[in-house]
Amino acid sequence: MDKEKPNEPSTVDDILRKIEEKADGGGYIYRGEPEHYQEDPYYGKVSSNLYRVFLELEDFDVEAAQFDIEDVQMGMLGAVKEFSREPVSEIKRLAEIQHYGGKTNLIDFTEDYLVALFIACDGSPDKNGRVILEKKELISAYIEKPYEPINRVIAQKSVFIRHPDGFMSPSGDDVMNIPAVLKQPVLGHLRNSHGISVETIYNDVHGFIKDQGIHLEVYKSHYIGLTREQRGDSENG
Repeated sequence: MDKEKPNEPSTVDDILRKIEEKADGGGYIYRGEPEHYQEDPYYGKVSSNLYRVFLELEDFDVEAAQFDIEDVQMGMLGAVKEFSREPVSEIKRLAEIQHYGGKTNLIDFTEDYLVALFIACDGSPDKNGRVILEKKELISAYIEKPYEPINRVIAQKSVFIRHPDGFMSPSGDDVMNIPAVLKQPVLGHLRNSHGISVETIYNDVHGFIKDQGIHLEVYKSHYIGLTREQRGDSENG
């Protein structure tokens, strides 16, 4: 488990207060991540999932001058036309690809810090998470909002950062640490006080699939138990 640093938040109220103090100035968007990703090759970068494909290649240098993540994405957008001939805007197509688990140069952010806090806590239970705060006026050129967004985008109050480098390096002042030991208490608070949960954040069939393993175990145990009970009743006349 990650070690906590001095003056780190020790309660759910501490976390909320620290984020609210920063957010009260307005003009921020937020991103939650269940880990800090400080190790090689990430080094704390906030990156798109398409950029990470190349970042994780051992024999490829993403810092090479000729690497252009947007060029890679444009090639991908050309290829996807063979699978969907309905004419849509570029950002809508990218949002669809991202939604269905594909790779794009979009980085998910949200306009609601509570949503970012949920995502920071919903995973990697033994590691510290983080909430990244970005001032909109500093990255306005890279902010994209999908036209006619899908349900999950609406629920998550999503905005996308389409950075030409494929990543951002937040300063320490813009990163709120979420201690691993507080993840479950935070999730409980968000569910009970704000109605924010897996069901509301991932509110579509893809959210069900994400959570299907848990539900399937419940359904399986219930069905097996019921079958055995009915068999016992039958054998007893």
